[in-house]
Amino acid sequence: MMYDIAIIGGGIAGLYFASLLKDKKVLLIEEHKNLGPRRCSGIVSNRINNFFELPKTIIEKEVNKAIISYKNLTGIINFDSIVLDKERLEWFLLREAKKCVEIKFEKVNKIFEDYYGVIISTKNEDYRTKYLVGCDGPNSLVRRIFIKEEPKKFYFGKFCYSKEKSKDYFQIFFDPKYSDLFSWIAPRKGKVEYGLISEKKLSYYYENFLHDKKPKYITDEGFGVIPTGMCKCSFDKGILIGNSCGQTKPLTGGGIIYSLIAAKIAAKEFNKDKPNLKNYEKECKKIFGKEIKYQLWLRKIYSKLSDKKKEKLVKLISNSKLKIDMDFPVTDILRNHKMKVLRSLFSKV
Repeated sequence: MMYDIAIIGGGIAGLYFASLLKDKKVLLIEEHKNLGPRRCSGIVSNRINNFFELPKTIIEKEVNKAIISYKNLTGIINFDSIVLDKERLEWFLLREAKKCVEIKFEKVNKIFEDYYGVIISTKNEDYRTKYLVGCDGPNSLVRRIFIKEEPKKFYFGKFCYSKEKSKDYFQIFFDPKYSDLFSWIAPRKGKVEYGLISEKKLSYYYENFLHDKKPKYITDEGFGVIPTGMCKCSFDKGILIGNSCGQTKPLTGGGIIYSLIAAKIAAKEFNKDKPNLKNYEKECKKIFGKEIKYQLWLRKIYSKLSDKKKEKLVKLISNSKLKIDMDFPVTDILRNHKMKVLRSLFSKV
């Protein structure tokens, strides 16, 4: 049997993309029968409501502010966010995807091309498809075979849940003792999340953070690799979506919203008789590619700031009552004239 489209990876990107396809023979292959391991906090902007109506059981909290800290200084940032139960979200998307695609829970061993299309080889069978869509995460097999280019950077994240009473705001720490990027304490339903992302020394930072913040009763832990800095995401017979090509935010590591946007762009192309795969990549770059570049630039500048500059930044934020767009924060800052003082701070680095 020849499929029109085969999707490798049944995370949020792959499942949502699958649910949008119309009148196509589609196969989705996911390695884990109970879906993937916990690798993401599931904290998103309310922009997620633009993609589907979330069942109430998936929403754990709605949080509108964060207290940011650098050593002994603190400031407040306002934004609209939703804390999701990511596992329940994936099961919700799986039920939707099952309505229109065939799903196999198997590990992909090999992928290769022939004259007619792409052959996907698992332990059980070989599957043939005209087009291939890689939603297979940071270590994407599809990317390694067809793109041979990696995202610009890889971050590492680790977090745990502690059974204790939560607050109604996030705490975000830029203390170099806890991470070379940032760490956080996040409210969840009936528990609190303690976590961080870093480029290096993840275990060292994680131990320091938990030692100082003292979670009361740890129940679960999660770990993830976060690719960021979008690489090429289209090739002759397919595309990449989500973490597989670094469609994440360099400032925070979050990627759910970008994955959903990319999946929607991809579905629009694949629902045509003749999809334009280069147009998919072009549209992704147009919508969030520039923001990713801005964030990489800002991350680089921040890493070079002196302690004095970082303290000044937190003081400015504390006095400015910032409200930011979680998904496009740098674009938001650059076009908001009330934030000129922040722009001037970075321009003098």
